[in-house]
Amino acid sequence: MPPFSRRELLLAAVSVPLLAACGADSDEDSAAALDEAQFTHGVASGDPLADALILWTRAQPASGTVTRARVRYEVSLDPSFASLAAQGTALAEAAADYTLKLDLNGLRPDTAYYYRFVSASQTSPVGRTRTAPAAGSTIDRLRLAFVTCSNYVAGYFHAYRRVAERHDLQAVVHLGDYIYENGSTDRVRPHEPPREIVTLADYRQRYAQYRADEDLQELHRQHPMIWVWDDHEICNNAWKDGAESHDPALGDYAARRLDAARAAFEWLPIRTPDPSDPMRVYRAFGFGDLADLTMLDTRHIGRDRQLPPNTLFEEAVPVFTQSGDFVEPARQLLGEAQEAWFAETQPKRSATWQLIGNQVYFSPIKLLGAPRAAGGGGLYLSNDKWDGYEPARDRLLAQLAGQRNLVFLTGDAHEAYAFEVTADPNGPGYGALTGEGALAVEFVATSITSRGDPDSGGGLSSVLDGLATHAEQLLRLSNPHLKYYENIHNGYLLLDLTPARLQAEFWMVPRVSVRSDEQWLDRAFSVASGRSRLVAASAPTEAIARAPAPAP
Repeated sequence: MPPFSRRELLLAAVSVPLLAACGADSDEDSAAALDEAQFTHGVASGDPLADALILWTRAQPASGTVTRARVRYEVSLDPSFASLAAQGTALAEAAADYTLKLDLNGLRPDTAYYYRFVSASQTSPVGRTRTAPAAGSTIDRLRLAFVTCSNYVAGYFHAYRRVAERHDLQAVVHLGDYIYENGSTDRVRPHEPPREIVTLADYRQRYAQYRADEDLQELHRQHPMIWVWDDHEICNNAWKDGAESHDPALGDYAARRLDAARAAFEWLPIRTPDPSDPMRVYRAFGFGDLADLTMLDTRHIGRDRQLPPNTLFEEAVPVFTQSGDFVEPARQLLGEAQEAWFAETQPKRSATWQLIGNQVYFSPIKLLGAPRAAGGGGLYLSNDKWDGYEPARDRLLAQLAGQRNLVFLTGDAHEAYAFEVTADPNGPGYGALTGEGALAVEFVATSITSRGDPDSGGGLSSVLDGLATHAEQLLRLSNPHLKYYENIHNGYLLLDLTPARLQAEFWMVPRVSVRSDEQWLDRAFSVASGRSRLVAASAPTEAIARAPAPAP
């Protein structure tokens, strides 16, 4: 399939079925015959608002020559569907890879709904979803799960299954790398197609493979998802005009980016961006008076190209100092439009907890720590993270000055971290023992599978994994704001919020090369409202009583 131009993507975005649906069918809809179609990729929901949310399925006709399939959707307040809160018919079309998205509105706030789709001879699995609490409403407690980095070839998605089993979650937040674009390797299970994906057909096939996974289907079936992309939804180490891993011999990057975005918007249960701004995925959600969640795009829409390390020994240890081009004031990570949107909207948010979803870790990580006043601030480890965009980080911190209860939630790293966020962790304005001078906290979720098994590489990799138990102590020598680091296992992050405190829990799973039902709490931290200090928690939080019944 030839690459799609920007204009073609805009037309495709308009053609994706996004239907406002509430109440009974019209007479015309009721009389329309349903078509033969299979729901082989399950159901999903997402982008929950207080009165609306997205429902998704894929209705694939038995014949590949059929260009559309009419199906019925049914929505109920109970899993038995004794009565319907909404119903109607909708078309799944070949132009959108037979995916179907409904923007269901007129719903009750903070309410569980059950939904399904029906074709002429089949009924989809039942899904459960939840609307968000109304703005300003009093919320005593909220639980969210944060997931990231699910590489199919690296292993099985049983961490997704563990999240699906937590029936008291309000939503699941995916921080990016939902799919990976790379080809097959000799790891746990092969990718389809078995090569790097670059065309619209390629990306669609890869999404279809991931969405056929039973663990991921169960996650989507039980919980609404709030998603934002990282780099691998398009190409590794991307920026606004390219990617470090893109081979020009494979084709034009701009066309590849648009094709990848189109497939993502077809296959994921999110609101498709306005055609006038087709790459915009940054947006915000509210959960009553308890939490606001802002989802940033730190990867594709505004990021300048990563700079190469600038030290003399970069070939051996690719580190850099905050000097030269790294401190160029015009350097962007969010881009001017997103940065202006955040500066305008964030101060207006008034919930107790201000959550900021973000792909790459915000806090500095150094090999050698030094106060910024000393010049360069030491030796930084990753030019792809906010460390590589220090002026942009400084601007964001200035915008957040004076705001309380700020929490960064981050993915990408395939490791787990907990930080107290401060502008200069090695400077005299921050007290590592007391948390004084910290402006926020940050929790980095580890990967669903991308880390691979402990010692999966063998040889030197096994030796390095053996040293990993000491990595936290070594990193904290130069990074006193780092309170937790785990770089061996895969898992997810659970956030439990009340008006008085939040608790972040790092849950881990064993090897991903074989299926397992096991999980354990590796570390937990509590943060008191009004403070930006991480305090170790000794036990997991209890499940919320009277959670809505799971989808049967």
